[in-house]
Amino acid sequence: MVERVGLAIMEPYLEQTEERYSQLAATTFTVTSHPLGVLLLSGPCPQCAANIVVPIVESVFRSGDPTASSAALPSVADGYETIVCNCEEPHAGRPDGLAGCGAYWRSKIAKDEA
Repeated sequence: MVERVGLAIMEPYLEQTEERYSQLAATTFTVTSHPLGVLLLSGPCPQCAANIVVPIVESVFRSGDPTASSAALPSVADGYETIVCNCEEPHAGRPDGLAGCGAYWRSKIAKDEA
């Protein structure tokens, strides 16, 4: 059942992915660089249409010093990331302690996009 909140129609929480989610995100999301090797993906969730910002960590550091030469580890070797809706919109049936509508998809993040 779809719940109406104000003028928006909110879908119930549903953990799912569809091929079209990746296709929609590829055309509607923007990628921006943030200090310390973080990319920010921004756009409307393909399932619930809420505007979301998803941080993608480009590398993980073993120490608190990101300039340490032995610290950098690659985050995802194939360039694909799993993106999960993290909206704060109300979705009926969402488990306590979680954000989002349950949608997830894979997107290839090219370094030159940022």
